[in-house]
Amino acid sequence: MKSETQPKPAYDDAADAVALHEIANGDRSSFRKIYDRYDGLLFTTIDKVLNDRQDSEEVLQEVMGSLWRKAHLYHQGRGRPVTWLASMARNRAIDRLRAKQRQARLRSAYTDEIGVIPRGAPGISGLEAASRRDTCQTVRSAILELTDVQREAIEKVYFEGLTQQQIADQLGEPLGTVKARVRRGLAKLRKTVKPA
Repeated sequence: MKSETQPKPAYDDAADAVALHEIANGDRSSFRKIYDRYDGLLFTTIDKVLNDRQDSEEVLQEVMGSLWRKAHLYHQGRGRPVTWLASMARNRAIDRLRAKQRQARLRSAYTDEIGVIPRGAPGISGLEAASRRDTCQTVRSAILELTDVQREAIEKVYFEGLTQQQIADQLGEPLGTVKARVRRGLAKLRKTVKPA
């Protein structure tokens, strides 16, 4: 009697859940299986958001790095493994897109500022320079009043251009913790540095 082989389902939720549990325990072969099974799907998910092959490849690597570090966060009762992975990929792609948009706005603002003050134009008045210096000192003092973790999160967002998800991954902290640090730090800065 000839044995008939059943077609393999596209997504094997039970096997994937076991693989995620094994990845959480440091199993590299399970990581490779998940990587090989889903890298195409995750790349497509990311690329639909970014529409940039190079950025999509970078974000895919970030997602896979997150998978290695965060596999323990997957809980079978909350959804399918493929859905969890696709959500992680989509969220990371959105974070990248927002960071790129923020950097583009900063570049545009800088370019607009350069256009307003043409090269060789006379400098600013002494009064304006003093006012700017005072504002800078006030902001600097206010930043020094933040807790170390608030200051670090705000510097990474506003000076390094990182997304809150990237900061969370870099620091090994939950995303909610990073968001709370930024929110509390900004609230404290608003109280300290009041517009003139």
